[in-house]
Amino acid sequence: MDLIKATVKKSTLIILPLTILTALIDWDTTGLKIAGLFGRPGLFPSSIIIGGILGLANLKGLSWGLDSLLGTYRANTRLVFLSLIRLFVVFSIIISLALLRLINLLGLLTGMSVVFMVLIVEAIRTAKKQM
Repeated sequence: MDLIKATVKKSTLIILPLTILTALIDWDTTGLKIAGLFGRPGLFPSSIIIGGILGLANLKGLSWGLDSLLGTYRANTRLVFLSLIRLFVVFSIIISLALLRLINLLGLLTGMSVVFMVLIVEAIRTAKKQM
């Protein structure tokens, strides 16, 4: 199975139950006051999904950038340009959602971290298979 496809599949299998689990928590009455420091605590579950989507979209953008690297002789300039555009888009989305108070930054970080950890585990697993 392709590394990107495996990462998307396994990240989804972790993010969705995590979102359901955090949706069952009454954030206003629990002792988890730290979630309120990063935005409205009630937005924590939806922020996990948004973080996961942004993490997976960023991973797919990185994959497209590396694919374009293999086909041209001016790949370094193109790769840097595409990486900067991707970074600007992700940063703009996060800042816009934070300014509009539509996300909880801790939840967003949780969703993106899940994708990153699954990617690391899948990369190690793929590398071991190829040895």
